[in-house]
Amino acid sequence: MEDVSKQVLGMLIPLIVIAAAFIGMLFFVAHRLIYPAPPASGPWGALVVQRPDLTLRGWIVHPDAEDAWVIFGGNALPLAPVGEAWRGCTGRALYLMPYRGYEGQAGSPNEKDLVADGLALVRQAQKTHRHVGIIGISLGTGVATEVAVQARPDKLLLITPYDRLDLVAHDHFPYLPVRWLMRDTYDSASAARQLGDVPVALLQADQDEIISQARTQALAAALPTPPIAWQHVPTTHNGVWDRPELCEFVRRGG
Repeated sequence: MEDVSKQVLGMLIPLIVIAAAFIGMLFFVAHRLIYPAPPASGPWGALVVQRPDLTLRGWIVHPDAEDAWVIFGGNALPLAPVGEAWRGCTGRALYLMPYRGYEGQAGSPNEKDLVADGLALVRQAQKTHRHVGIIGISLGTGVATEVAVQARPDKLLLITPYDRLDLVAHDHFPYLPVRWLMRDTYDSASAARQLGDVPVALLQADQDEIISQARTQALAAALPTPPIAWQHVPTTHNGVWDRPELCEFVRRGG
């Protein structure tokens, strides 16, 4: 009997090792899919945010403006070009700070640190500008919504938003246990319920192949009050960047 137990244990150990290695690989792949950090897109500007463990840098467009937007980008979106693209879309200052590990930034991205860094950035902008709003883009809508709960911006603009990032992943990989594998879920719906009277506007890509309409609708349903605007654009997820409605959405927001 003891020999049989040893044989069974000898068979189980390799299977356990293989399973653990497979799960570890899935964790790694999931993290890389969420944060495919873009390389440096240009020299740093004047924006400096000192965090307890590192110094983060970025750019400010229209720095002398009375009001400001703080922008949180998508998972593979370089922010310097966004500042240039939106320079003519608003008279507000634009604060653009890449996430940890993005565009030559120090550190490694994760939900907890990105939200804390974002809050520090908004607080810094609020010391200089009369009104500070927040703009979130794709992945960044999760960061933006969590930050807004604490920072109470004058407006919150969300471009191609979702209710939970793990549900977005489940839409694409329904046969994988993605909700077990993803440490960073960005539960925007739960955060949205805490926004109170913060005005929220949404821009939805109606042919979005990455974030389904159901994910955006679920987020909208979680808001305490209906969005002040819900712009529908007949294009794909990344196609919004080629549409004039995007610039107009930012212009009307502030």
